[in-house]
Amino acid sequence: MDSGRFEHRAEFLRQPAILDEDEQDTGDRGPYAPAFTIWANFRPQSVREAAQGGAAQNVEAGVLTVRTSAQSRTITNADRVKILGRDFAVDGVGLPDRRTGLIALTISSNLGGQ
Repeated sequence: MDSGRFEHRAEFLRQPAILDEDEQDTGDRGPYAPAFTIWANFRPQSVREAAQGGAAQNVEAGVLTVRTSAQSRTITNADRVKILGRDFAVDGVGLPDRRTGLIALTISSNLGGQ
């Protein structure tokens, strides 16, 4: 992939752990907050209409490609990503490709339960 194709800023969001008075993890998570921002390539794959809660909404899915780095290797399905002014759920995280140095993420705008 041509490095010039990494034309979008992708802001990854995480839910921080909630700590008790002894600084121990309570197992609960706080609201999503920015974790880091990196350059990425977004390739839409499908747009469909889905009924959720009796109302129709558009659901967009695609592949977000990022360069492998210490930050990008920490991405999990629990994260969200904001790209092009929209929030997407991370549905799948591919293994880093040793040959290209890239990671492919499957993302969708269907955040379910929000």
